Amino acid sequence: NTQRKMKSINILSFLVLSSTLSLVAFARSFSSENPIVLPTTCHDDDNLVLPEVYDQDGHPLRIGERYIINNPLIGAGAVYLDNIGNLQCPNAVLQHMSIPQFLGKGTPVMFVRKPDDGDVVRVMTVVYIKFFPKITSLLCVNETVWKVNDEALVVTGGKVGNENDIFKIMETDLVTPEGSKEYRLLHCPAHLGCKNIDVNFKDGYPRLTIVDDDKKFTPFVFIKA
Repeated sequence: NTQRKMKSINILSFLVLSSTLSLVAFARSFSSENPIVLPTTCHDDDNLVLPEVYDQDGHPLRIGERYIINNPLIGAGAVYLDNIGNLQCPNAVLQHMSIPQFLGKGTPVMFVRKPDDGDVVRVMTVVYIKFFPKITSLLCVNETVWKVNDEALVVTGGKVGNENDIFKIMETDLVTPEGSKEYRLLHCPAHLGCKNIDVNFKDGYPRLTIVDDDKKFTPFVFIKA
């Protein structure tokens, strides 16, 4: 009986030791060949590998500076703010066109975000878009940030910091005849997929809208205002 007990103990010890060694070997193999990559918490643009977004002159877009968003296609024009519904504050985001009723030079915008995220705009990073129109009413000063309404139209009335009013800029393979890069704008509310922004006629106006088709988008360039 004593010998049987000793054999049982030895077998049990062997099994425990073997299991321990197997776990150690697995852990070493996993840590060396399959390292766990933790998400970075760095928000410094200089440490990101994402490319910069460039304006029409080849300079990086910068947070806090003013730009005109322009559709470079023939017959198209710049993005602007207008009041088309007799509202207290203008809120329609439209695009000029080369026809008399829609001619114009566009309304300057500013790209804004948290101060600690750097001063350069990079592709597919969070930005809020804010118009800088000539507003005479103080009531409308804080109604210039872009958002998307329930009709899938881009309008103003958003808030910087609101996760539903996030936009991003994506590169395209297109370039203007002068060699400037063309980009697409996307609406990217938190926890939902991004959707392209296109220009479509709505109630007789060329309006910026979001579209479900990933292949449909309007190209844009950015001109320093």
